[in-house]
Formats: sequence, structure tokens, C-alpha cells
Amino acid sequence: MPIDQISLNNLLAIVNPKSNLTALREYREGLQKKLEQKLHNNTTETIVNHDSSHTNTDNKQVIVELQAADKQIQQTVYEEETQKLELERLKREEATAKNAREREKVLAKHERTLDNVSMNKLYSAISNNSQAQTMAGLGMSFSFCQPSAESNNNTHPQYSLAGKVEAVERDLKESTEYGIAAAEVARRRKSNQLKADIEEAASKNAKKAKKKNVNITI
Repeated sequence: MPIDQISLNNLLAIVNPKSNLTALREYREGLQKKLEQKLHNNTTETIVNHDSSHTNTDNKQVIVELQAADKQIQQTVYEEETQKLELERLKREEATAKNAREREKVLAKHERTLDNVSMNKLYSAISNNSQAQTMAGLGMSFSFCQPSAESNNNTHPQYSLAGKVEAVERDLKESTEYGIAAAEVARRRKSNQLKADIEEAASKNAKKAKKKNVNITI
């Protein structure tokens, strides 16, 4: 059965939802284009009507939205970079650990970090899903068809039904990925724990045997 481009785009959007940062950047880009278009149109209207008070108010509103979008993008970048650096730090600690017991402790911290991120993504998905259901219940229009560039860029992803549904898909996907990563770290942690237990038990037995030999000699 042949599939058209719109259906293909919809399927790809569900399988690979946009990241929060990508959605915010696209939203900001839409605002920037909107402002440029308004400035162009307003210049023409001012020349014709000799009145710029209304157009200036509209422009200020778009500028305020642009500033808010910039702030949110900066916050998102900061949070993602902080999380990335923390995970990289834990990987370095694991690589430089002196023995299996130290690696086990580092891996335990790594596992908790990944588990926390996974759970936070899951809670975010639950919250976004609840808000999406509320929006749908209020009768907000929504189509699974690919939104136009105009509507997609000028509607904040946080406040649109389509944005909420995409956020749910994204959060669930990321929660699963972090959960799988946490399970892999847990496997390595348990392996190092077992290795450390065996090494420590062997060391204790060796000390007991040495002490026993010393007593016999005396």
C-alpha cells in the first residue's frame, strides 16, 4: 500500500519525536519570522495610515515572546549540558577507580542518576498526558496531520495540544532510553560488587591462614 509524504512525516514524528530544545528553537524561529513580517507589513501600513501606535504594541508583544523563548532555550541548554557533564564525570570516575569496590560505588551513583532522569521523564509524560486530555476535553482542535509552518511556528509547543502529544511521546521515549541505560549500569555494578565480595573474602581467608600459620610456628 503506497504511503504519501504527509503520512510518512506523521509516522516519523511519532517514532522520533522532536527534542524539547528542537521544538523551542523552531518556535523561536517562527517568532523571528513573524516579527520580520510584521515589521515589513507595519512599515507599509504606517505609510498609508500615518498611525503606528497599534503596530508598535503588536511588535512589542512578539519581542516579549522572543525574549521569553530565548530564556527558556538557555535554561534547557543549561539543564541538558549539566546532565551530560555529570554523566561524563561519573564515567571518568568509573574508569579511574582503583578497585572493584570503588567502581561499584561510582556505578551506584551513576545508576541513581540515570534512574532519577528516567523517572523525571516519566512524571513529565504523565503530566503532559493529563494536560493533553484536558485540552482535548475542552474541545481544542487537533489533527494528526502535519501542521502548517505558520501554525507550527507561531504556537508555543508548551501550550498547543499537538505540542503536548509530541512531548508525551518524547518523554516516554527518553524515559525508556534512560531506564535501559540505568539497567546496563546496574548490571555492571552487580558484577563489580560480586567481584569485590570475592576479592575481599579471599583476602580475609588469606589473612586468617597467615595468622594461623604464625600461631603454629610460635
